[in-house]
Amino acid sequence: MSIKLVSLFPGHLDLNGDQANLKVIQKRLQWLGHLSNVVAVNPGDQIPADAHLIFLGHGSMAAWNDIDKNLQSLIPEIKRRISSGSAFMAVSTGHERAIQHGIFPGTVLNRESVSKFEIAQLEGKEVLGYLNSATDAPVIQKQGLSLGTQLHGPIFAKNPELVDSYLAEILISNKLEITGDLEKARANEAKSLVNQIVAQVWELERELSSE
Repeated sequence: MSIKLVSLFPGHLDLNGDQANLKVIQKRLQWLGHLSNVVAVNPGDQIPADAHLIFLGHGSMAAWNDIDKNLQSLIPEIKRRISSGSAFMAVSTGHERAIQHGIFPGTVLNRESVSKFEIAQLEGKEVLGYLNSATDAPVIQKQGLSLGTQLHGPIFAKNPELVDSYLAEILISNKLEITGDLEKARANEAKSLVNQIVAQVWELERELSSE
């Protein structure tokens, strides 16, 4: 069975490389023994009924002007899919739109712009990313299989523990097995190399976030 990853308006919403989160998901799913495919939902398209994860990225004001009405028309279906068990992830302005449409709690009020490396807390664990925001939207939040964040970079490339735990929840929710032991999967040579590089990034950006 192939895991279906649905990307909403990827041609418009990739301002900070957000679509790379899906590439990270695909590679780490492969390491967990699962195939996956990315389906683009462009203006006028409908969300596939069998979506395992729906992704909403970050875009410029001009991009949102082009697609806001399209997104608004999809909100009822997104909420239905979430209620039916689909995972949902939104980044930066996509996260802000999701809050405004009632998918996540919180507010989206304007404030002084913040641009810095940030280490946030989620479920007792540190999450590293780059915060570039002019609103008071929560830096990161999660409810069930819905994950929203203001952090980009992309966030999953810098947080392997976060993405692995999130994918494990999605697989379990869909009654799909993780092929082999997760710790053995992490011992994979290629995966270990990626984790080493990420650790070095953390060391550098932790210093920058404290300045």
